[in-house]
Amino acid sequence: MSKNAVWLTIIFAAAILGAFLGPSMASLLGEGTMLILAPVFLIGVVAFCIWALSSNKSGKKADTATLAEARTMRAPDGKGRIYVTRRGFVAALQGMNVTLDDSATGQIKSGQMLMADVAPGTHRLQVGTAKAKLANAADMEIDIGAGGVVVIDAMIEMGALKGSVKLTRLDAAKARENVNATALILWEVPPA
Repeated sequence: MSKNAVWLTIIFAAAILGAFLGPSMASLLGEGTMLILAPVFLIGVVAFCIWALSSNKSGKKADTATLAEARTMRAPDGKGRIYVTRRGFVAALQGMNVTLDDSATGQIKSGQMLMADVAPGTHRLQVGTAKAKLANAADMEIDIGAGGVVVIDAMIEMGALKGSVKLTRLDAAKARENVNATALILWEVPPA
């Protein structure tokens, strides 16, 4: 069972427990105390969400022709092609900062991808959340030859207090599925 499934199960169990224990806790604390605590808790949750999303950037989507070309999954002559895709619902709105070879930078959210045509060789990919305090970053070295295509899936695994970014190199079938299901976002600083 993955870490995300474990945490979703714990959250679900806590919600059910809260539904059963909530009314009895309210009667123990009293109506006045609950009228104070409920709004304070709600304001805290809203403030955390605003803080967590405050470092997100709105990336520019690629035009239709560029997206169609990207979905062919063919590298230009003498180059390799790297895709970084993101799907799923865990921290879906939290931006992920992607850096390729310490120079190209971009940000994606769930349902988005970045694409880079690169020279054959070894390339370094670093991915972290826009708010670095929310999840541990991950990095990966990618070896790619001329004409090669590599698709990396980036996701966040939940932890008790802090998540972790997980990078996975996808097989051909899953790679095609991810590339066809995500929107292409342009790099803020394109690859050299």
